[in-house]
Amino acid sequence: MKNIIIISIFSLLCIGVAAQVDYYANHDTVAGTNVVYKVEDLGTTYVIGDINNSHFGQGYRFQNGTPVENDQIYYADPIGNLKQIYRQALEESFTAAEIANLRSSNEKVIISDAFDMSGDIMEVKFMFKKHPKLYSIPPDKWFAFEQKIKTYLKYTIPPRSQVLTFMVSTCTLYFDKLYN
Repeated sequence: MKNIIIISIFSLLCIGVAAQVDYYANHDTVAGTNVVYKVEDLGTTYVIGDINNSHFGQGYRFQNGTPVENDQIYYADPIGNLKQIYRQALEESFTAAEIANLRSSNEKVIISDAFDMSGDIMEVKFMFKKHPKLYSIPPDKWFAFEQKIKTYLKYTIPPRSQVLTFMVSTCTLYFDKLYN
């Protein structure tokens, strides 16, 4: 009986330690099965995005290649309710227990997406605080979430904005408010 209790306690300790693995610390890149993420360590925050992303950090350009002046405003609207879209993507990428764990942390993730003039998402990147519940999410989970976002999130581009080559949108996803 003593051995069973000791083994059980040891197992729980190992599970607790494994759940706290920081996949992103001290790495420029991290690889999953289907993705390699570039990791930017901003001190208290990580930014991860597919190493092949090329649109983030670029200024907007007109389709003829001319840079857009900073004082010009262009916009696009998501098709559908963002909260519902992100919730569906999350539920199809994470288990119910993982979602409950994220919701209990009061943490958030900032999601940026680059989309073309058809409104289709080309690239996604995630920014999150260095919190154990976030940095212990393996790259494959973020990739699954990214793929679902690309599947469900689309934009409608008004004619005034269709003169650009691509656009970028950013949204903050609060896990604890996603189900309110």
